[in-house]
Amino acid sequence: MALGKNLQIVLVTPETTLLNEPVDSIRLPMFDGQLGIYPARAPAVGRLGAGELRLVQGGNTRSYYIDGGFVQVKGPVVSVLTNRATPVEQLDARVLEDELQAAKKRVAKTDDEFAAKAAELAKARKRLALIRRGR
Repeated sequence: MALGKNLQIVLVTPETTLLNEPVDSIRLPMFDGQLGIYPARAPAVGRLGAGELRLVQGGNTRSYYIDGGFVQVKGPVVSVLTNRATPVEQLDARVLEDELQAAKKRVAKTDDEFAAKAAELAKARKRLALIRRGR
């Protein structure tokens, strides 16, 4: 891999290293917006949000749903550490709809429970949006 020509994505969950391969560009969900990464980017560290991790290589695009974590950009290597990374094609709309409905029905009695419910609803909606956009 020639410096400045490609990025190297390293995608790590607590269980395993899912990816360690070259890509042309990366788009990440940050906690406060989106971040696009291209070769020769300045070093950076950031906090991830929940949403789509998009990888482009040779005109082909692959997407993963990631659930928060951290990203480090150092030279051509982009390390993504997340609790969960699921290829979008493995997400099941019926299961996600059921999860969304269950979360909507859950009663929140405290501020912490309300915040957890809101976060769960937002994540379920993001996963469903990824599936629907891909069709």
